[in-house]
Amino acid sequence: MIEWLGSLRRNRRLLLGLVGRDLQARYVGSAMGFFWSIVFPFLNLLVYMFVFRMVLGVRFSDAASPGQTALWMLCGITIWQAFGETISRSTNALVDNQNLIQKVVFPSEILPAYLALSALVNMAIGVAIVLLGVAWFVWISPEDGASSTEAAQRALASGDPSHALRFGPTLLLVPFLALLQAAFTIGLGTLLAAFNLFLRDVYHLIGVFVTVWMFATPIFYPPELVEKKGYGWMLDWNPMYWIIDAWRGALLFGEWPDWAGILRFALVALAALFLGTAFFMRQKPRFPDLL
Repeated sequence: MIEWLGSLRRNRRLLLGLVGRDLQARYVGSAMGFFWSIVFPFLNLLVYMFVFRMVLGVRFSDAASPGQTALWMLCGITIWQAFGETISRSTNALVDNQNLIQKVVFPSEILPAYLALSALVNMAIGVAIVLLGVAWFVWISPEDGASSTEAAQRALASGDPSHALRFGPTLLLVPFLALLQAAFTIGLGTLLAAFNLFLRDVYHLIGVFVTVWMFATPIFYPPELVEKKGYGWMLDWNPMYWIIDAWRGALLFGEWPDWAGILRFALVALAALFLGTAFFMRQKPRFPDLL
């Protein structure tokens, strides 16, 4: 991992250049440009709100309004999209850039890293939209937000924070949570990128796996439903649930996260980063032959 970090430091200009190029390439020739970064999460939100809220009738709480439920879901969608997109693209990153790896001395280890950073930039746009939504409920529509003191107190007294949307000092956790998520995503993406050269079926399997993982994570439904059905163990073994829950607490409710859960995620993220980068750097000399 130290060798990998050193390579990122030496090639930081190339890394940032690739991030900028990737962000431009996403929307080149598009009439709306970066505006798609705003539209796409909302389109997904409308679909999932229709399916889970209106068709299936999933209830998040008696106190949560449709708008608050939408914010809760949008926060989860924003975090997951950055993760799922990076994992899917990183798995095939070496194959997609085989011409560079085979013909020039190219630091292939920066490929998963730049994909993760690019996704985090787009995620930052989604996080800003979520915060604007909280601001709406807190300052513009206070009957649904935390500036309605009585409503917030009733929600907190009942143990239901879904109605107590508010800002808090927990926003200072945003860089820390983003760093942990980046470490986990890059570690897993780096491992899959290298492993995909040995077994090309990994790229196809990972698409199915990411979809299954997404629906196994409480993004569109409350975690209480999983626990009531006796599948609480799925949440205990799901790192993305830990980090998404922490993001929601920090952005929506001004709540400090479960530090035991954050520590657990940090250990998993560091383990993924160590194993992924170690395997990648060990196998790197074989990449031109495998490609």
